[in-house]
Parts: sequence; structure tokens; C-alpha cells
Amino acid sequence: VKEFINAGSREEIIFTSGTTASINLVAFCFGERYVNEGDEIVVSAVEHHSNLVPWQMMCRRRKAKLKVIPVDDEGHLIMDEFPKLLNERTRIVAVTHISNVLGIVNPVEEIIRISHLHNIPVLVDGAQGIVHCGVDVTAMDCDFYAFSGHKIYAATGTGVLYGKRRFLEEMPPFLGGGE
Repeated sequence: VKEFINAGSREEIIFTSGTTASINLVAFCFGERYVNEGDEIVVSAVEHHSNLVPWQMMCRRRKAKLKVIPVDDEGHLIMDEFPKLLNERTRIVAVTHISNVLGIVNPVEEIIRISHLHNIPVLVDGAQGIVHCGVDVTAMDCDFYAFSGHKIYAATGTGVLYGKRRFLEEMPPFLGGGE
């Protein structure tokens, strides 16, 4: 997996039960570590529930605000509006690589570039992107990338969360017990 997505190290790869589990892991653990009352999370208007509901739950739990990148009549993100959503309270941007409904490839590299100018990390929901794009997380410079194994002919009930090591080492555990 490390080589498949060009991660920097194997410690940046976490095996999960799928995209939904990966995003829930980040939403919970990232929220616990970095999000406080009044902070903001940015998603897009074309998110699958797997990349919307975990952030809604985290915002409710942490008393944060969810902001939404609008789309035009054809379902494309209105990128002129995106930078206006970012501010000193924005903690993370979570967007889908490719819309599961419309098949539109979102400009995730531009979203990442703009977000990083403000030191804001980005999670990419790669459930569709892993299938249709050559995913290179190092070149993309995303902070998190989530996908399901069954989309690329792996076993059902498998998934991957890529995370930059610095975030993974700072976030609290998602589940406890065992070793």
C-alpha cells in the first residue's frame, strides 16, 4: 500500500474496515486533538455521507461549525468561494477526490495548495479517486487520504487511511485495549 500510493513510510498507513471507518477515525481523533468550541471545518456540498456525517458529529461534540464549499448547477465546486471560507478558526478541510454521484474530479491539488497556504490540513475521501486516478499522496501533498479495499479488488471490509506521520503521532488513539 505504501508503494501503491507513494506514502513516505509504512507508519503512515493504517488498515481499517473501509473509507467510512477511516474518515470516522480522523474526524474523531483529529477533533479530539485539534478542534475546540468555535472552530470550523470545511467540506463541500457534494460529499458522500461518509465524509459528511462524521464531521457533523465531531462538530456537534466539539461545538464547532461546519462550512460548505458551494457547487454550481453542474455540480462543480465554486472554487472562487473556497478561499473565502478559510480563516484562523479553520482546522481541517475534508473533500472528496471524485464525486460518487456525478463522477466529477474535484480540484483536490488546488484545494490542498490553498489550504496549506493557511496551514490547514486536508483529508481527501479517495473512495472513487483510488480507482480512477493515479494516487500519489506525496505529490498531492494531502494530509490524509482514505479509501476502501473492495474498490481496487481487495477483500470486502478492508480499507486504508494514509496520514502524515506528524498528525498520526499527535492524535489520540481511536480505540483502546490490546497492545
